Amino acid sequence: MSAAYAAAFGGPICITDSYRTYASQVTLYGEKPALAAVPGTSNHGWGLAVDLCGGIQTFGTPQYAWMVANAGRFGFLHPTWADPGNGREEPWHWEYAGS
Repeated sequence: MSAAYAAAFGGPICITDSYRTYASQVTLYGEKPALAAVPGTSNHGWGLAVDLCGGIQTFGTPQYAWMVANAGRFGFLHPTWADPGNGREEPWHWEYAGS
């Protein structure tokens, strides 16, 4: 996916966060309970979620639009709970669902 993204934007996908240990989930939840999942329930803890940057982290950008159009080809999705208007908007959060 990153190679296809680089062909479109001239550089690889930027990742700010990926796998989180249980301890790091506890810390993050303590710091940002409105933003982080309850420890032990995060897809980051299963190695199935990434937080992206480089434009993808903002709704309405060409980079975000590219992910919406192409992520599924590579087994990734943007969960509906993270979509605009669903209460916890997180354009940067993408999950691996398999191919």
